[in-house]
Amino acid sequence: MHVLAVAVTYNPDIALLGEALQQVAPQVGGLLVVDNGSDRADEIRELAVAVGANVLANDQNRGIAAAQNQGINWARKSGYSHILLLDQDTLLSQGVVSDLMRNLEALEQQNQKVSAIGPAYFERHSNQRTRAYRASGIRLSRTSLVAETRPIASDFIISSGSLIPLKIFEKVGNFRESLFIDLVDVEWCFRARAAGYEAFISPTASVDHHLGNGIVRIGKYRIAVHTPVRNYYWVRNALWLARQSYTPMAWRLYFLSRSLAFHITYPLFADSGALRLKLISKGFWDSLTGRFGHLKL
Repeated sequence: MHVLAVAVTYNPDIALLGEALQQVAPQVGGLLVVDNGSDRADEIRELAVAVGANVLANDQNRGIAAAQNQGINWARKSGYSHILLLDQDTLLSQGVVSDLMRNLEALEQQNQKVSAIGPAYFERHSNQRTRAYRASGIRLSRTSLVAETRPIASDFIISSGSLIPLKIFEKVGNFRESLFIDLVDVEWCFRARAAGYEAFISPTASVDHHLGNGIVRIGKYRIAVHTPVRNYYWVRNALWLARQSYTPMAWRLYFLSRSLAFHITYPLFADSGALRLKLISKGFWDSLTGRFGHLKL
């Protein structure tokens, strides 16, 4: 395998980004930073150059999907066989990439049609570990990975830390740029599953990840809090995804119920409640009227 890591940045925590790049660089054959018009682009470039990475600088925020597609195209033109996608705040411990590569090869030798394989991440804000998700009819099951040692199939995996053979994009297509951000990875995994490919999680690969900017507690539940505009994108894209033929029924019901819950919980329990209510309402409207891409505030 010849792996290109693609890290997408947009106004990152500079220190955290530097740590993330230093950790991944020795584990891959090449590293590309795609910056989406950050304010401190010069500092990002300095960090990238320091670890031997190439930099592709966009003059504006084109969204996560477009930036990842730029990375895919770069990897193709540069002769790589696989791509490793990274967020700007994902910390890969030593040996993660080799673990993913080893498990991917083992699955392929078993004639598994693998779309992507990713690590079992630890979410720092909520102190929770990822689980595998599987839809069956109208039921959605969640499987703990704590006692597992072999890769587990999951309806989707998050893009950050995921290892993907480039040949899969020829079968499934690239990431959907009109979604801009949020659920881009979920949509692609659902599309891949409809084409006959499964996503897997390797429970022996450990990754730290920051989901959102913190959490709010509602009884026994802990909910990740993003910036208000991210509530807009999630609801807009979730309602669109709930209407797609390749989305499993259990996930359609999940997206519908979750979007309604967003409309209540975030304005009441998170900061900037009035703004969140306005943006979530707009997310409902734009999804139904077909307005996608970058939100112009």
